Amino acid sequence: MVSKQKIRRKLAQADFTDDVMFELVMSRLEICRKFLKTVLPQLDFTKIKVVDQSHLKTDYLSKAGRLDIHCTDAYGNQFDIELQMTNEHNVAQRAKYYHALMTNHMLTAGENYQSLKETYVIFLCPFNPLITEQQRAVGHYQMIFEEGDYLNDGTHTLILNASGDWEGVSDELKGIFQLVLRQPASFDQLGAQIMDKIDEIKHSKTGGRKYMELTGAFWQDARNEGRNEGRKEGTDETIIK
Repeated sequence: MVSKQKIRRKLAQADFTDDVMFELVMSRLEICRKFLKTVLPQLDFTKIKVVDQSHLKTDYLSKAGRLDIHCTDAYGNQFDIELQMTNEHNVAQRAKYYHALMTNHMLTAGENYQSLKETYVIFLCPFNPLITEQQRAVGHYQMIFEEGDYLNDGTHTLILNASGDWEGVSDELKGIFQLVLRQPASFDQLGAQIMDKIDEIKHSKTGGRKYMELTGAFWQDARNEGRNEGRKEGTDETIIK
């Protein structure tokens, strides 16, 4: 059991890059909508909702399916916003898994594959996660044929590299990048709005309680994941024998 005192210390130090604070702030519809509109201005985010993630895990042996922020628009397209502060050199593999999680429950039995909606995985990073010398701040990746034509499979992976070249980046996104780099947001209004929301959460009983509850849930998920890994290893050994 994690002590309340330890969680309170974590809350006092939390900023935008804290995993729990990130979820609490970005799950606010107004902030989430503004962020998505900043990143994907061509899409309509008039109506969005944050999705309950309890359905994402398929069985007790599979890896826990938790997305940082999972939401859907009025057309059924799904979006995952991921804060990736540590370069584990697996962003492409993570994207593949997150797309699969969102797609997994889109169709009912007998439904046509044409009914599948678009999925977007958006990574916010303070580093360049790809093995490339390109330092652009915003990268939009889609499946393409060898000849260069788009496959149009409906999957979109966006990598927002806060340490990249900010030329051509909107002021709204620059403010977000500042927060990812643990700097005060001085561009436009969205970054400042997020800082105000963080301050509100820290100094309200309701916000503090939600932070403590979510932190406890995160740590419980981590413990469960560890136990499931142990079960899987035991199962694999049994199969090998």
